[in-house]
Formats: sequence, C-alpha cells, structure tokens
Amino acid sequence: MMASAIELLEKVQQTFASQYGLTFFLTDREGEVLTSVEGDNRLCSTMLEEGLLNEMENILKHGGRINRPLMYEISSGIHIMAAPVMDGEGTSHYLWAGVLVEQDTEADTQDEAYETVPVLDEDNRSEWLQLAGRIAEVTALCLQQTDVTPLSSLSLDRLRKSVQQHEAASAELFSQVTEDGGEIEFLGIAEQTGEDVYTVTNIIGKEAGTLKGKQFIVGEGFLGRTALTEAPGYWEDIGRDRRSRIFSSLEQRPQLLFTDTARMHDGSVAVLFGGSFSKKRASASTKTLMQMTSILTESSLLVEGLREENSQQLSRLTSLVEICRLMASTPDPRRMILILLDISINLVEGPFSLILIRDNKSGKGKLVTRGSYDGEVSQYVRSMMERTRQLSQLPDETDGEPYVVTLPNGQQAIECPLAYGNEVQGVLSVGIGNAAELDLQEHIAFLQTLSIIGGVSLQLTGHRETHVEEEKSEALHLAVQEMDEAAYARSKEAAELAAVITARLEFSETSARAVVRACQLSHYSPDFIRRIFPESDTASVMETGNAILQHRDIPRTDSTDVAGYIYALCIAYSKNDRLEDAEALPRIDEEALDTFLSLVRTTHVSEVEFDLAGSSKADDIQEIAEAVKRMDHLSPREQEVLTLLAEGKNNQDIAEILYISAHTVKNHITKIFHKLDVSDRVSAISKVYRYLHKH
Repeated sequence: MMASAIELLEKVQQTFASQYGLTFFLTDREGEVLTSVEGDNRLCSTMLEEGLLNEMENILKHGGRINRPLMYEISSGIHIMAAPVMDGEGTSHYLWAGVLVEQDTEADTQDEAYETVPVLDEDNRSEWLQLAGRIAEVTALCLQQTDVTPLSSLSLDRLRKSVQQHEAASAELFSQVTEDGGEIEFLGIAEQTGEDVYTVTNIIGKEAGTLKGKQFIVGEGFLGRTALTEAPGYWEDIGRDRRSRIFSSLEQRPQLLFTDTARMHDGSVAVLFGGSFSKKRASASTKTLMQMTSILTESSLLVEGLREENSQQLSRLTSLVEICRLMASTPDPRRMILILLDISINLVEGPFSLILIRDNKSGKGKLVTRGSYDGEVSQYVRSMMERTRQLSQLPDETDGEPYVVTLPNGQQAIECPLAYGNEVQGVLSVGIGNAAELDLQEHIAFLQTLSIIGGVSLQLTGHRETHVEEEKSEALHLAVQEMDEAAYARSKEAAELAAVITARLEFSETSARAVVRACQLSHYSPDFIRRIFPESDTASVMETGNAILQHRDIPRTDSTDVAGYIYALCIAYSKNDRLEDAEALPRIDEEALDTFLSLVRTTHVSEVEFDLAGSSKADDIQEIAEAVKRMDHLSPREQEVLTLLAEGKNNQDIAEILYISAHTVKNHITKIFHKLDVSDRVSAISKVYRYLHKH
C-alpha cells in the first residue's frame, strides 16, 4: 500500500472523526493497526489503553469474517462498530469506529469520558451501521493504488473545520467539488416534497439560481429515473437528449450528467446530481470523485440528522433539569399546575392542555385548562374520570405511563397520570395536533418524565407547611370576593397570567411571588399592603405598576421595574380582556411584553371546581344558560342564540328551536361575534366558558 494512500486515509479518518464524534482506525485482517488512531472519543481512547485491541483481535480470530457492518457490545451498554473494507478479491481490511453508548446505560454521569460519546438507541442503530458501511466504501477508494487520487482536489482540512464548527458539511463539500478548474461545474440535491414529486432544494455552481426550486416526477427524465430505480447513472453527450428537460429553461443544457441517491436521516431518499456544461465525457478520476462525493454527501446528511437528534435530546434533558429547579422552588400548587400546563402545551404545540386534579383539603375536583378544547369539556372530563375511577386509581393497563386517547370530539390527546407511587394526584392531558409518529413517541417520553416530576412535586407540596404570608395573602384575596366578585375574578386571572410569565422569564421564587401577590391584591392600596407585608416587594411592585397603568414616569429600580411592568400588563388586560389596553402601556421591557403577548394570544387559563361525583348534562346546560344570562351586553334573543351555540347546535337547529329563519340566526351570530370581539364559533364558546369559570 502506498504511503500517500495511508496519509490520505488518515486525513479522511480525521474528517469523519470530527463529523461523528467517533474514533476511527484501520486494521488488517488479523487486527494489526495500520493507521494512526484518529478522533477525540475519550472513552474509546481509555478502552484502547485497557486492552481493547486484544479483544478486537480475538473477535477476528474466533468470530469469523466480518462480511457486513456489525456492532459488538464490548462492555455493558458500550459498543464498537466494525465494517469490512472490500477490494476486487474480497475483504482486505477492517475499519473500526468506536465507541457508542446505549441511551439507558447505567454510567457514572460525572465521568468526563462519557460526555462526548455518541448515543446509541434502537431508532438510530441502523443509521450508525449504514454510516459505517459508507465510510468503509470511502476507505476502499482511498486505498486504490492510483497515480491520481480522487480526493487530490479536495481540502479535507477545510471540510473537517466546517464540521467542527457545526456548519453544513455537505455545502462545504459541494463548494469544493464545483470550484473552478474541475470537470464538475454544478452539484445539487433534490428532495421528495410530494408522493411522486421531487424539488431541487440545494444546488451550488453554474446556473444554481435558476435550477433551485425546479421539480420533476418520479420516472421522468434522468433524475426521475434515478429516483425510481435508486441506482447511480452516468450520461455523456446529452445536450440534445429530451430526458434532460429539467434543464430546458437554461440557455445551455448540460453535456455530462451524473446522478445518484442519498438516504436522509428521516428515511426518505434524495437525488444527488451534478455535471458539466462544457465537458461531454467524464474521465476515470472524475467518475471516482463523483462516487466518493455521493458517499460523503449521504454520510454528511445522515450525521447532520443524528447531530440534530442528539442536540434535541440534550435540550430536553436541560429542560427537565430546569423544570426540576422550578418545581423545587415552587411551594404553591397552583403555580406548579400553571407551569405544567405551559410547558406541555408549548412542547407539543397542540390546541390545548388541561389538568384534572383532586383538592385534598376540600375533596373537590378542579379542572385547569389552557388553550381551546373544540368540544364539550365536561363530556371529556366525565370520560377521564371514568377511566380513573373518580381520580382514585390509575387507568387499567397503563402502569402510570402516558397513553393516547381519542376524545369525544374526535381529536386525540396524550393523557399523563400525575401519580406518587400508586396514589393518583390528577391527570395532565395535552391535545395532539398533526404530530408525526416519531414526534409523538418523543412527546410521550418527555411528558412521562414531566408527569413524574409533577406528581412527586404536587405530593410534596401537599405535605409542606403553608407560609404565614401565603395564608395572609389568600385570606385577603378571598375577602375581595366577598366585597366585589367581579374584582376578585379579574385579580385571579391577572395572578394566573403573572405566574406563567414569571416562570417563563425565570424570575426567582421571591420575585415571582411578589408579582403574583400584587396581582391578587390589586384591589387594595400599596400602603395597606406594605403594612401587612413589610418584608416583601409586593407594595413596590404595585406602586411601579400603577404608575405605568397611569402612564406616569416610574421610579426605575433594578428589582421592581420589570416586575411592575408585568403587573401592569396583567391588570390592564384582565379588566376587559383587550390586548390593545396592555399594548398601549409604556414599553418598559420588550422581553416581558413579548412573553405576555405570546401567552395571551395562545389563549389563557381557565379554572373550574366541581364535585368528583360528576354532574349531568342537564346541569351543564343550565350552568351555560346562567352564565350567558349574566352577559348583559347581549340582547335577550342574542343570549338565547349564544346559549344554543355553546350547546353545540348548528344554525339550522337554532332556527328550528327558536322558530326563526336560518338567515336571522346568522345575523344574530354576526352581532354576537362583534360584541364579544371574536371571529368564530370556537372563540365565542370559549368566551362563554371563561365567563362561567370567572364568575
């Protein structure tokens, strides 16, 4: 084997080591190492020092020939990959890539050697093996004893640097292949965007701007043929060939075309293509270069997907750590519930989240919701309570794990029992949008951990001694309800908004409690609150917030200006449920405003208490009718129409019940929408339920 081939191979190994976080080296058929060990996988380096090479030699001696990429478990949960390097006569060498650690391996998390080791799980096992096979193919090309190596025009150092900086390695590769002086003048990728439709999504080189976005059908032309057969192709002197019609809009058609396929991280197959407008024939070295480019491109696309997956897992773990920190610093069960609702609805990006929970003190059930449930909430609550035997036990065959249910309105949701051991605290339910199967499984796994944290935290808060200040605050808030029920409802809504906003902005427990308490007690004067809570910032938050509400200059302090701004936003909005009132305030902090607007625009929290024995449908209809009657800005007829609308009746049903025309019903609904400041039925019904829960 030529020295230049070894040097080239070591550069290739360095590039792939940077790209995958593995360690690569080449051995002969007996296990003797022929190249330097490339990569910074510290666990692999440690194991090599502890006798891994001897174990590899034993694998080759006693395990028979390795005729395909394989994965060996060399220690509990720790694997190394081996792939045969083939020449014309069979296996000539073996490529080793290691090591990977199974996701659930019980390793010492403080051991630095584990920190950068790639994660192996059942979902990505086949992808890792496929990568090992592709790298072995590159190795075989490097070992060809030719005078001109196919990588002579590529800068592997540049490619490795782009990988280390987490840039798109495929883009760097395309740039190098199409640089001036080579036979390849353009190189692109077409990804599947429809059942039989492919679109050029990435292209570099001559005419790139014109070709990007072009589409073709499977089986159509040169590119469509490759998409159908998944076999590489070379076509020469094709300037007049109709099968190159995807290039027909160009002033000059390609004379030489190369096509191949590359498998993406999600399993779909992309079409890789490149060629020349001036050369009619491809030299041997150009064909080898394109073959290697195809292998490198597929490897780059796969690892970019794996890297994103690992990044998402790290992000989720970081989020869970932060959630645990929030829960540990949150002795207030209500704020804890709001945090669970906020995290879950934003994670799944679904239409709603809700928590059904038992109040151990009163023995009643409580339903707290976020978002918009498109249907009769009470019907869904009854079905949930049947599955949990009135919140007394876990649903059959769930073992406390999340499960997917179909709701009475036809939607789907992930239900997560909030349990402590076998004791049910409640149920967290999160509506599912159009999540793909892979996303759904990831959501379930994350929500399972979230529900465990939530169940344990709620159990612990139930056994904590209530702070004296919290008792005072709750007593004063309940006193507001006796004096002015409408003011109590507004302050309660403002406090709930403030609880979620301060959690999102990562306020300290003390600061968050001051803002929430200020909203709860906004009916009182700051001077009175200062006498009751002399050690708290609550009064200062109220003074700052009231100044903002009155559009006065505020006393700027580091501790109260943002807190006072959040108080002002929540109070302004809760008065009339109008975003315009909050947005009209002086803009003290853009991040706080953005968080507030994001929360309110994605619907807010509503809460209702009920007997765990449940209620009949007739009771629900009566409650809706009574809530609508209290909406005195609607005419009596509009109240009748809205009541029937909230019961799920359509226009024709309402017309028949009220003995009026469907056209008249439509006019009434238009007026109702205008008076409620909504644009559709769902929003109008949501207003009814919010009014019911607030009053």
